[in-house]
Amino acid sequence: MKIKALLFISVFAGFILVSSCGNETTSSETTTSDSLKPNVSEELKKLNEQIAADPKNADLYHSRAKYYLNESNFEAGFEDMRQVMTIDSFKAEYFITLSDLYFVTNQTGNSKASLEKCLTLDDKNIDAMMKLAELYFYVKKHDKCFEYLNMALKIDKYNSKAYFMKGMNYKELKDTVKAISSMQTAVEQDQTYFNAYVQLGLLNAAQKNPIAINYYKNALKIKPNSPEVWYAVGKFYQDVEDWDKAVETYNALLEIDPKNKNANYNLGGIFMVGKKDYKKSLEYFTKALTIDAAYIDAYYGRGVCYQSMGDKKNAVVDFKACLTINPKYESAIKALEGIN
Repeated sequence: MKIKALLFISVFAGFILVSSCGNETTSSETTTSDSLKPNVSEELKKLNEQIAADPKNADLYHSRAKYYLNESNFEAGFEDMRQVMTIDSFKAEYFITLSDLYFVTNQTGNSKASLEKCLTLDDKNIDAMMKLAELYFYVKKHDKCFEYLNMALKIDKYNSKAYFMKGMNYKELKDTVKAISSMQTAVEQDQTYFNAYVQLGLLNAAQKNPIAINYYKNALKIKPNSPEVWYAVGKFYQDVEDWDKAVETYNALLEIDPKNKNANYNLGGIFMVGKKDYKKSLEYFTKALTIDAAYIDAYYGRGVCYQSMGDKKNAVVDFKACLTINPKYESAIKALEGIN
């Protein structure tokens, strides 16, 4: 993040000028060899043919770079962007693609510099502002993140993603009231904003506010089979000790995702603690372990269940299994000490 935009651009441009000698031939050879490869998509074939016919067209190289980016062929994407910059380095959208390539290859400093260059060419480019806000969010520089989000909102006050990101920023800062307010504004601008509904559910669920269920229901209207949302609904009911609704919800989740180990684990806990049905509890803990044989919490939960039933022998086996996975698992250590 310390690389300054102008320094980066000049260095990058210098690299292109040094490496551009003979690049037209190299690009043409690459185009030809790509076309001869088996299983080349029709989209790529078409781009190769267009570039071969018009090798000075920066937009064509840019389109192919974006294609390579989507196909995770980052080296080829960078090569095409070098061609783009050799032909035309004054188009803002080119630097967005360049930034994306740097970001996915974990070169965040160069990604940031590319976006800053984009804004020097087009100071109203909302895409660049939003991506810069994301970069600052990832490195927890919340003031800078807010700065770019507010810049974007000055241009487009209906930008739902900007409100969503402001909500995520406030959430990180532990300001739940403002986080909820921002998320609500996001869904007011876009009533199909799935992630915003999920976050509103999570934020309210953390306060055990029943309105969380309404937000989860809105999310499920958009993605009816979302395992994450069904799990969140079940967890809310579990946390407020509405055992029957929790069981009903987790079972609905298991119809969608039968191998959901966490739902099985939580059902084991509900039947052990909430319903005192130890036999049923054992079934669910065992199902969780069938899905993940290294699920340490499920071993511990089943051990506690055995202990509650007076079966110390099997309890010891499960507590020791915990320590095989993690010798410092404190709950299992204390449980064994208590039995001994």
